[in-house]
Amino acid sequence: MRWLRITAITICLITIGGCGRSPATRFYALTPVASATAPAAQSATLAPSVGVRAVDLPAELDRPQIVTRSGTNSVELAEFDRWSAPLRDIIMRLIAENLATQLPTDRVAIYPWLPGESVEHEVAVEVIRFEGRLSGPCVLEARWRVTGAGGRATLVAGRTSVTENAGADYASVVAAQSQLVARLSADIAAAIRSNVAARPQTSN
Repeated sequence: MRWLRITAITICLITIGGCGRSPATRFYALTPVASATAPAAQSATLAPSVGVRAVDLPAELDRPQIVTRSGTNSVELAEFDRWSAPLRDIIMRLIAENLATQLPTDRVAIYPWLPGESVEHEVAVEVIRFEGRLSGPCVLEARWRVTGAGGRATLVAGRTSVTENAGADYASVVAAQSQLVARLSADIAAAIRSNVAARPQTSN
């Protein structure tokens, strides 16, 4: 009987100890996707300085937890799968990194600009949908515009709507969402290249 009591107490202690431990939290970040740079032949004439001024997100995405779509009218918050930084900041940095490889320039900044920094093209993005779905389609819909310095005049504007399929885990969802932001960045980069190429060239 004594051994039975000791065994029962041991099992209870193990059970209580196990209940007190929470799963480890995993942190994720969107990452740049390899992309061909702008043609070398354009680099001599197309060298705009670009700044990512703003990225606006829907309120339901402005949280540390990764949000996935679970149904037509329902979403799930992953309590133990979180963004490594505010999602708005992650997307801003990622767009800037993508533009740095997709444009013939090494002058890409993130707002606020450094003192004395001059930005010819300012990018603002309004994210309408940025949905992830485990084992399903991830969707990005965004409106964007490129303005001159100080946002005084809109040079070009557009809308991007893209989809990528994800696997069954959150790492796969984040990888698919990185692809979505890369395609958004490519649309913006193409618009900037076209706008710069269309400007009258001054002769020396």
